Amino acid sequence: MRGAGRLARVLTALALLCSGCKGNLELNELHIVHSVGLDPGKNGGVKLYAEVAKLASGQQQPKGMQNRTFILTSEGSNLFEAARLMRVKSDRTLLWGQTTAIVISKDIALQGMERQIETFRRFRQFRNTTLVYMVDGSSAEVLKAEMPNASISAQALRGLAEGGESTALTDPTSLLDIYKDWNNGFRDIKIPSIKVLKDRNGGKGEKLLKAVGFFAFRGNRLAGFMPARVSKGYLRAADRLKGSSEKLACPGESGTSIAFENTKNDSRISVSVSDSGIPSVRIEVDADLNLVGATCEDVTVTPELIAGWEKRLNEEIAGQIEDFFSFSKRHKTDLLGIGERIHRKRPKQWKQMKDDWAEIYPTCRFSVIVHTRIDHTTFTV
Repeated sequence: MRGAGRLARVLTALALLCSGCKGNLELNELHIVHSVGLDPGKNGGVKLYAEVAKLASGQQQPKGMQNRTFILTSEGSNLFEAARLMRVKSDRTLLWGQTTAIVISKDIALQGMERQIETFRRFRQFRNTTLVYMVDGSSAEVLKAEMPNASISAQALRGLAEGGESTALTDPTSLLDIYKDWNNGFRDIKIPSIKVLKDRNGGKGEKLLKAVGFFAFRGNRLAGFMPARVSKGYLRAADRLKGSSEKLACPGESGTSIAFENTKNDSRISVSVSDSGIPSVRIEVDADLNLVGATCEDVTVTPELIAGWEKRLNEEIAGQIEDFFSFSKRHKTDLLGIGERIHRKRPKQWKQMKDDWAEIYPTCRFSVIVHTRIDHTTFTV
């Protein structure tokens, strides 16, 4: 037992060392950073925000994290300098290794975001799994939002990543995800977008964070914003959709609809190149959905009605994916890694296309085939 206790102390010390802190620091000598925000500074610099949980200790025994946070702010010519200057404003050592999420302002991204991601990667304290978000506005507003459903912004941001997968509103994107795609050139990247909303039900001025789609990049430059429908089409095409729902309007009835829950999405991408160098992309989707409700009047579920619903769902889902294709061609963003697929299948052709890929990609011919199956329809609605 004594040996086990000694081992536990050694492991704790190593964990602190890996996080960039001295192993002999007490809890009340640390500020644990949970979220980070980046906004533009003066003269092309960076303004850095750190959400820190208040800690308390009594009789030299740590009580742990309290339900309140505060924000530390600093500004520098670059991210590394801003982080160094922040330490001067803090009476405790900053522990960055527990950072859950990084929120980056759209204005920072417009300046070119690769150097910011590279700097985060060079900070040994930051974990590769740290989530990255973007906001069209100030990142400080996100971190300072007083939310009724979370005491720390990091909790709400992590919840968006977990819940967004089931609603097709977002897809978790980590520092490592971005870094790998930028370095191996497999595909262009996307970063989840969040928005600060007032909680109408709270009545006390609390705010909510909501996932509202993705920002798409061409290389390390921001290309455009993908709204919910386009983002959903991307997730389906990329075989990353794990939940969500679909609705069909009731025939001849205003304001009524039939709701379906997506239970399975299987997407397959095949790529070919013509002799003239024009790529053709075919995406085939198998989608299983459950009928979960309908507000139509006097509707009896029959095999013929189900077949009609499946045909309409095929058209709706194909339309979502086609909207994504239109966006990606318009903004020249290869989010599916079509170029890399050509590289693997036809390396000689790719060698000739690589330098002009940004101009060739919009000429791609896309086709979408959707096979929908509706389950659990043995009841009358």
